[in-house]
Amino acid sequence: MKILLLTDAPKHNLALSKISAYHKKAGDEVMLNMPLWKADYRYASWIFEDGIRFGAYEAGGPGVDPKVELPDYIEKLKPDYGLFNLHHSLGYTFRACLRKCPFCKVPLMRQDRTHHSIWEFHNPKFDTIELLDNNIFYDPFWKKTFKEIHKARLKVIENGMDLRLLDDHRAWWIKQLRWAKYPKFAWDRMKDERKITEGMRLLKKHSVKKAIIYVLMGFDTDFEEDLHRCEVIHSFGFDPWPMLYEPKLELRRFRNFITLRYYRQYKTIGEAWRNFNGEKRRKWWKEGKAQEKGAGRNQLSVRLDEE
Repeated sequence: MKILLLTDAPKHNLALSKISAYHKKAGDEVMLNMPLWKADYRYASWIFEDGIRFGAYEAGGPGVDPKVELPDYIEKLKPDYGLFNLHHSLGYTFRACLRKCPFCKVPLMRQDRTHHSIWEFHNPKFDTIELLDNNIFYDPFWKKTFKEIHKARLKVIENGMDLRLLDDHRAWWIKQLRWAKYPKFAWDRMKDERKITEGMRLLKKHSVKKAIIYVLMGFDTDFEEDLHRCEVIHSFGFDPWPMLYEPKLELRRFRNFITLRYYRQYKTIGEAWRNFNGEKRRKWWKEGKAQEKGAGRNQLSVRLDEE
């Protein structure tokens, strides 16, 4: 059979990787994102609610229906890492999250509280593992996961740990692991400021010197509150990373400003934002419009860094 897999995921899609493994094991030919290919059967996994959609016999994902699940005989398979040309392992050790955030799709998914070993999906030929857990510290056996990774001397990619659940022991373990990229956390709501700042203090206490803190902007905060959170994060020596709930113009400009790390020249992000004006700022917005018409962001960043 000829099997076509469709997705709007920018990097990889775990569900399709497992479907690919299943069909390749059965001797089927599998293709990814080739909508004109004459396939016998089509699967789709859509991450975003908007965008171009092509027809499929079976479709799931947060952009369509977060409750759609793989059958157990496919879910238990190791992913086909060649489908997205990955050079690291990818999977969940724990899916559930205790939060019920109104801006998030995770609460709409089945809250599976089963703990899984990394060896259920890790390919030993890789030296890096990416955890997709929605809240790894909510897993009662999170330490078992960290010990498995540490013993195997793997580098870790983790896409957002919960600072509100951090304690001395968890912060100590974060320091012990080898991070392929900086450890990542999130500060979504202003009401969590006390717990978030305490979590950042614990990171500093245990010599975690670099981290990225995602900042949800435009959901239930104004710009001053968004700026305040970025300044607090910067004061601890960490890098904020704006995540826009709605891509409003001013927020897009601020996100681009943060992405360029221009604020590192200043004591506070607010001071940097106020001083990033005049001729240089006008030139930046002008080049930003050119970027929207097709100029690459990397080229824009290079030009600004050379100034």
